[in-house]
Amino acid sequence: MQRRWVIFWVLAGSYFFVMFHRFCTAVMAGDLTTDLGLDPAALGFLSSMYLLGYASVQIPVGILSDWWGARKTMSLFLLVASLGAFAFGKADSYHAAVIARWLVGAGVGCVYVPALRVLGCWFGKDSFAFMTGMLLAVGNLGALGSTWPLAVIKSIWGWRATMEVVGLITLVLVVLLWLVIKDAPPETEQPTEPSPTPEKPASVETTAGAQSGGLRVMFKSKRFWALTFYFFAFETTIISFQGLWAGPYLKRIYAMSDTSIGYALTWLALGLMFGAMLSGILAGRSLQRRHAVLTSGMFGYLLCWFPIVFATDSLAPYMTPLLTFMGFCGGFFSISFGIARECFAARMAGTALGVYNFTGFVGGGLGMWVMGLIVRSLSPDAGNDIVAFQAAFGLALALMLVGWIILFMLPRAFPATERPSA
Repeated sequence: MQRRWVIFWVLAGSYFFVMFHRFCTAVMAGDLTTDLGLDPAALGFLSSMYLLGYASVQIPVGILSDWWGARKTMSLFLLVASLGAFAFGKADSYHAAVIARWLVGAGVGCVYVPALRVLGCWFGKDSFAFMTGMLLAVGNLGALGSTWPLAVIKSIWGWRATMEVVGLITLVLVVLLWLVIKDAPPETEQPTEPSPTPEKPASVETTAGAQSGGLRVMFKSKRFWALTFYFFAFETTIISFQGLWAGPYLKRIYAMSDTSIGYALTWLALGLMFGAMLSGILAGRSLQRRHAVLTSGMFGYLLCWFPIVFATDSLAPYMTPLLTFMGFCGGFFSISFGIARECFAARMAGTALGVYNFTGFVGGGLGMWVMGLIVRSLSPDAGNDIVAFQAAFGLALALMLVGWIILFMLPRAFPATERPSA
């Protein structure tokens, strides 16, 4: 096996647990509510701490991966995630669980952007969209693992022991990252396409000045921020739903068991996985084609929210195919990283993707919490659940509709010729 593929599979294994942690609270929501005595708002806030921790490191991780190196960055922060998983399994109070979830989020938050940087260096520009899709597809196996398999395992071991085992596996991955990953190939192994590997800076001061100037250029890019708003809308809706509120929704509206909820969410995760893989194949090398594929996929994803909002309690026979199609169309979002990356010069790739990722996970964290506030406000005693979930999911639909319109208008309103040179 070529060395770059060994590197890919180690990165993919690490990203598997990034996605596992992101969505595991949907299946564990009932256990967390019972063990820690949580109401919907507190449950939403606890779940959001992973995302807020994740978001808090997105800008620093972009800078660190450009300057300090992807291998060092991923190894250090995944170690933090391992400790956070152990702490979460041992948490005996709400506040301890909140801190542990933040540590997990901050730790795994330093995997995806450095991984993209490494893949860009080892596989080259023309293969970047495909490899991003592959990474997300493997990661979605982690999301898949957080559904029905997690429900079965925690029914045997309990959620606490399960989290401790996950922490141990994460520690093994830290060792593999340190031993296997190289930030860029030697010159004799460079991909045939132009590589985004930056020139090594002469000093910390030079690097800091370049990154400061690059951030100023980034903040002036209207195209980048228009695309970023779409990403904010998508991540807010999919993470809030798949990562938490799909579980309570299916339990309280349809009286599903944890294993049935896990089974339903398995199909959502499978859809995401195959959507990410297919979108990477369809994207091609043309920026115009990538935008068309992304916009089409997001339109299908948007349509799925209408029955969830307007037929909230009447979807039992259609829930599995609906969630599968929702995931499949949602998986097309992976193309957007290649579009965002091409807004700037190659040496700003890590920083740009870090900022891009940051907005999405801020949205996801806030979305979880705000939906919890809405559900608690409209159904404090679980007696008005249909109206409560309609209101919470209606907010998601409105946000995604605005995001899709901006995405659709992107080529005309903010043409790619605006691309700055950083």
